[in-house]
Amino acid sequence: MQRKTKTNEKIKKAFIDLMKTKGFEHLSIRDITSIANINRSTFYAHYEDKYALVAHFEDTILEELNIKLKDNLDTTMQYQDVTQGVEPYTVLTTIMEYVASEFDLVKVLMASNGTSFEKRVKKILRHVIDQGLYLKKGNDKMASQIPNDYAYEIIVSGLMDTIKYWLSKDEPEDVNTIVDIIMKTRYLSPYDLLGVGDKN
Repeated sequence: MQRKTKTNEKIKKAFIDLMKTKGFEHLSIRDITSIANINRSTFYAHYEDKYALVAHFEDTILEELNIKLKDNLDTTMQYQDVTQGVEPYTVLTTIMEYVASEFDLVKVLMASNGTSFEKRVKKILRHVIDQGLYLKKGNDKMASQIPNDYAYEIIVSGLMDTIKYWLSKDEPEDVNTIVDIIMKTRYLSPYDLLGVGDKN
């Protein structure tokens, strides 16, 4: 069991390194086995091909996210006055701590055009919003001023883009700082973010 875990870690590290340098479309099993210093037969004992490998990584992360997102959803629908300071959602802190623990893997999966990872994450987030709305008001209707699909896209894409930007930084902020930033963006409008109304 320990040997299998060690082999998986070597494959994972090689995959991350190759995703950074070659991208998913151009990496090969030969590349992975060479960098991981394992035999091709050892790789195939674990995964059928590179598509099965990336599916394994995606499924593992998404399964963890699903588990963590099941708790404390009710608190995500409570309005807070950002001028008085915001209390971070427990579920958001938990998620970002997990993302930080798998920082390099999530980063390469998010940045890759050859995987379905980002689309799958957005689908989960939309489902979470639905659950939160039902817990809060018994339906999934959003602001009446714009269609629901646009409201979903604005909320989910805004969150995803913020996380992707954080992942792309050479010196990313710590978890508490990025959680605070995300929390404030949930309550500040684009007009507020521009600082147009600031007196300074």
